[in-house]
Amino acid sequence: MRNTLLFSLLLLLLSCGSDSEKVSNAIDDANFLLTDRNCLGARAVLDEVGYQSTNARYLKAYASTYACEANYSTITFFTDDLTNLDASSGGFFGSLAAFSTSSLMTSATDPDFTKLKQAIDTLLYPGGITVSSTANRNAILGQSETNNLNVQALYMILVNFGRWLRYYGNADATGLKGAGSNPEGNNCLFTYDTGGPNFALVTDALNDGAAETGSCNSANTPYEGTTDISTADPATNKARLCQGIVLFNNLIDIIVNVTFTTTDTDELNDLATNFNTLCEDATVFGDALCDLRDQSSCEAIAIEDLEVFSAWLFERNFK
Repeated sequence: MRNTLLFSLLLLLLSCGSDSEKVSNAIDDANFLLTDRNCLGARAVLDEVGYQSTNARYLKAYASTYACEANYSTITFFTDDLTNLDASSGGFFGSLAAFSTSSLMTSATDPDFTKLKQAIDTLLYPGGITVSSTANRNAILGQSETNNLNVQALYMILVNFGRWLRYYGNADATGLKGAGSNPEGNNCLFTYDTGGPNFALVTDALNDGAAETGSCNSANTPYEGTTDISTADPATNKARLCQGIVLFNNLIDIIVNVTFTTTDTDELNDLATNFNTLCEDATVFGDALCDLRDQSSCEAIAIEDLEVFSAWLFERNFK
C-alpha cells in the first residue's frame, strides 16, 4: 500500500513537471516561429498547451503573435522610431504620428491597429484582472515580471497610439495634424459638439489659434474629425475616441512605474515628468479622467466630458 502511494505521488510530480516543460517548450517553439513571422503558427503552438494567464513569459510570446499580425517590430521601434521620439509636451504626439509604421492604419478597423490592441490587452490583463494598472499586475505577477510586461506593452502602446493619432488626426509623414492625404481633409482628431453642455470648455481649448492647437482651432471651423469617428452611431464615436484615451492613460501609468534596463531610453524617461503633469493639468478643465485605462470604463463616461479631455489634452498638444 505504501509503495503504491509513493508511486502515485511520483507520477503526480512527474506529471506536473511534464506540463511545465510542455509550456516552456511551446514558448520556445512559438518564439522560433515568430522569427519567421509565422504569426498564426506560433499562436497555435501556444494554444495547444492552454492559455497561461499568470505565466509572464507565455503572455509575452502570446502578445507577440498578435503584434506579428499587426506588422509590429521591436527592432523597427528601436532602430527607426525611438531616436525620433520627442518627449516634450508640444512635440510628443506629432513624433508618434511620424513613426515609420503609423501610416499602416488606413481605417478604423484596420488589423494593423486592432491586432496590436489585442497584443497590448494580453499584456495589460494577466490573471483575469479587469482593471488595468501596474499595481494590479504586480499583485498577480510580482514586480519583476510586471516590469517586463510593462516594458513590452509600452513599446507597443507608443506604436499603436502613433497609428491612432496619424489616422484620426489626418497627419502627414512629419506628424503634422490636418496636413495628411485624407480626402475629407479633417482638421481635428474628433468632431466636437460645440453646441453641447460643455461648449465653453471645448471652445476655450480650441480658441487660441494654430500656435496652440494646430489645424484644430476656432479660425478653422467646423471642428471636424474623419467620418470614421463621426458616424451615425454615437456609441461607435465614443468607442473610437476612448481607444486613444485608454492608450494614453495606460502609457502614463506604465511610464511612471517602469524600470528600464537599457541605456537607449532617455526620451522615454523624460515622458514620465512631462505627461503625468500634463494629464493632471487637463483635468482642471473637466472630470479627472487620467485614470481611465479600460475601454469599458471610458465608454461609461459622458461624451461631453470626454470631448473636453480630448480637446485640452490631445488637440492642444498635437499640432
